[in-house]
Amino acid sequence: MQCALCRIKDCVRGKNCSVIKSGLEYTGDNLKSIQISAWLESNGVKRTKLEEIAIYAKSLGYTKIGIAFCIEYEREARLVYDILSRYFEVFSVCCKVCSFEKASLGIKKSEDLEFEAVCNPIGQALLLNDDLTNLNIMLGLKTGYDILFAKYSEAPAITLPIEELPHLADSEIDVIE
Repeated sequence: MQCALCRIKDCVRGKNCSVIKSGLEYTGDNLKSIQISAWLESNGVKRTKLEEIAIYAKSLGYTKIGIAFCIEYEREARLVYDILSRYFEVFSVCCKVCSFEKASLGIKKSEDLEFEAVCNPIGQALLLNDDLTNLNIMLGLKTGYDILFAKYSEAPAITLPIEELPHLADSEIDVIE
């Protein structure tokens, strides 16, 4: 497929130009997921990504949310935690958890420190797996770390853009009950 190069976009009018001709069926949790997503897309209310995540999670009956965050965004992680904990049981794991030394990976230290910790995205995922989270939010994880985290997370993982967080400080999320 080369949809990015297509100028016609007949798919929005129902044309199937893919190799997936038919038989694609959404059932069970996948059906509920796509229904919620389609509703969020079409209902016309302007929402933040965090609001969408909360509505999506609540609609699917999720009760436990995990936050895997980069230590550089500790303040933002606290804000997301404070907001989501109004509606969910929230668990959070910093990127340096169970850290080991950068030099042990054959990487030169970037600072003149006795110990320079490398991030541990697999450790973050395993700890949130132990907490039995239903959905995990990645907040500020660097490229590669986010990929490893998503690979090892048993719960679905979604990235929350850091750019939207300053607007949330005193937010009330309108979560569907």
